[in-house]
Parts: sequence; C-alpha cells; structure tokens
Amino acid sequence: MDAEEKIKNAFLGMKRNVAVETVKAALQSGVDPLAVLKACREAMEEVGKRFETGEFFLSELIYSAEVFKSISAILEPALASGREGEMSKGIVVFGTPLGDIHDLGKNLVVTMLRAQGFEVHDLGVNVPPERFVEEVQRTDAPVLAMSALITPAFVAMKEVVSLLEKKGLREKTFVIIGGGVTTEFARKEVGADAQTLDPVEAVERCRREGPRRTA
Repeated sequence: MDAEEKIKNAFLGMKRNVAVETVKAALQSGVDPLAVLKACREAMEEVGKRFETGEFFLSELIYSAEVFKSISAILEPALASGREGEMSKGIVVFGTPLGDIHDLGKNLVVTMLRAQGFEVHDLGVNVPPERFVEEVQRTDAPVLAMSALITPAFVAMKEVVSLLEKKGLREKTFVIIGGGVTTEFARKEVGADAQTLDPVEAVERCRREGPRRTA
C-alpha cells in the first residue's frame, strides 16, 4: 500500500496520529507534497460523501477537518515553494458577522473549502459589515460566506448585502449564509443568494456558483 492510500485509509478510519505520522514519513522519503495534499483532499471529499449518505455523522466531519488542519501545518513549509503552480478553485471571503462570536461551523467549512483547493480569507468572528465588503473589494472574491448561531447577527448580514449593493459589488458576489439559526426565511430577509446547514452543500455551492460570478 502506497503512502497516499495509507493517508486516505487513516482519514476514513478517523486515525489522526496514523495520518500525521504517514504524512511525515512520506515527506521524509521524498514523496511530492502536492501528491500528499491531493490524497488528503480526496479523503476529505470521500468523508463528505459519506456524511451526505448518512454513513458518517457531524462528529466524523468535524474530526476529519481537525486531521486535515494538523496535516496542513506539516505540509505548509513543503508546499510554500511550489504553490505557484497549484490552481486555486476560487476565492472565498468568510466570517461570523458582528454580534456573534461562534466559529465552530465556520471553521469546519473553512477547512473543508481549503481542503478542496479554495483560497479562503477567514475574517474571524464579530466582523463589522464594512470589513466584509473591504475584503471582497481587496481580494476580488466572487463568494462571500457568513455563518451565525444567534439571530442578532442577521442585522449585520443584511447590512453587508446592502453595502455590497451600494459599492456596485452585489451582482458579482455570491452571498451564502449558514449556521444553526439560519433558514430560508432568514436568507430572504438578509438578501443572500443561498442558505444551508450542511457543510458539504456549502462547499458544493461555492464550487458551483463562484466561477459564474467571475465569468
């Protein structure tokens, strides 16, 4: 069994230590770090598929994201020199809006997006509306994602969309919201394009809609 296959099996078996040690050994033996990253991404994709079918639960999804973060920290130095040749899937600005400091769901989706090759600008929590829009302008990101677990954050979300309109950025920015308190009604109220409670669907919507906004 080659290193890439071992890494995938460790991910799917929820064995963080095995995955980390296998990655370290692969790098020491000269395996291309991009090949290791590809194996990790494929494993994360498979975890997502199993979550969708009900074979895996949210706990496995969160755990696999933590495994990926551990491995990313190891791979980062090795990837730094060759990253120029890697094609990004797109740019996403992400944050928890002003009034909310919860970030578990956000962090999970950020990790999954990065695992799939997105360039994610994570603004953190309690982010003012102006900061979201400034970052969209700075990065020319076609996707803006916001996550919330308390309803007061909806006020800031609505202000973000309003500011995007004022700056002439709304039509070229796909706005997606998520988090335990968000609903289809909330999506309409704040003026977002999409809403989901499913991390896998969130990644898929960013993958599908982002390119349309840059076309």
